[in-house]
Amino acid sequence: MNFKNLISLALCLLLCACSTSPIAYITNQGSDTVSIVNIKEKKIIQEIPVGKGPVGVAISLKQSYAFITNTHDASVNVLDLQHNRIIKTIQTGGTPVGITKSTNEDFIYVSDWFNSEVFIIETKSLTVIKKIVVGKSPSGMICDTEGKYLFISNRDENTVEIYGQSDLALVKKIKVGNHPYGLFVSKNLLFVVNVLDDSLSVVNIQSFASETIKVGDHPYGVVSDVKNQFAFVTNTQDDNISVIDLKMKKEIKKIKVGGNPEGIDIDERDNILITSNWRSDSISIIDLAKQEYLYEIKTGKQSRSFGQFIKID
Repeated sequence: MNFKNLISLALCLLLCACSTSPIAYITNQGSDTVSIVNIKEKKIIQEIPVGKGPVGVAISLKQSYAFITNTHDASVNVLDLQHNRIIKTIQTGGTPVGITKSTNEDFIYVSDWFNSEVFIIETKSLTVIKKIVVGKSPSGMICDTEGKYLFISNRDENTVEIYGQSDLALVKKIKVGNHPYGLFVSKNLLFVVNVLDDSLSVVNIQSFASETIKVGDHPYGVVSDVKNQFAFVTNTQDDNISVIDLKMKKEIKKIKVGGNPEGIDIDERDNILITSNWRSDSISIIDLAKQEYLYEIKTGKQSRSFGQFIKID
């Protein structure tokens, strides 16, 4: 094969790889399952039985696992992404809700809602190796892309705690709005939804200064684009998404989605947003560039997907 043909083959393989459909892993709290959804084909590939009351999800491409928190049986399921099957159930105790991966994907952090602790799971051994005491009712969690911080929202004390990923020492505790829940971080900004204030706190993680922006009724989840031009917030009682212009620091648009949208994730490669809708047992797909609703896909009962739930190869 000559050089020109090799280049053509390489380009062909690259295009094929780029056309891979995003896969969403949707936790269904009412049916104790995870729906594995092919977004481009608009259908469920497989429905996987998991533990009782699944809520949170974190995906590790490095380990090729998805981790699922089960609030009603104190466990975390490990889902093999290559074979779409549960390979292990990790008993954590407590009430596992929020979940996220460390930046290097060597660890999974799990929030214990009622005991105000965070469990640390090692992704190689798939065992709980440590737990730390945090604020009251820890909920959402996320790590920055630099590997410096772990952020935790504490719902019942209206704070966000910032821990160092290297030593899990507390760096800073910040007061935010009433009942903080979902978190997202992009570049130097941390986004926090405040459920009972109907607001979004935007925190500069360098100066720790914060600002508050009004959104819809009972917000739960938030994401932003990579350039931090817009943030997108699910409003559970309005059945819509607030679109926030981060330069103008205000809501500029609402996008109607399914009933009681909770989880939200962003896929900038494929130019979409996805919300998981608790009341309508579905996910909604939104065109990211046009900021318009596209279509809905039925899932299991009471879909939540609290965390980052889209797998992009």
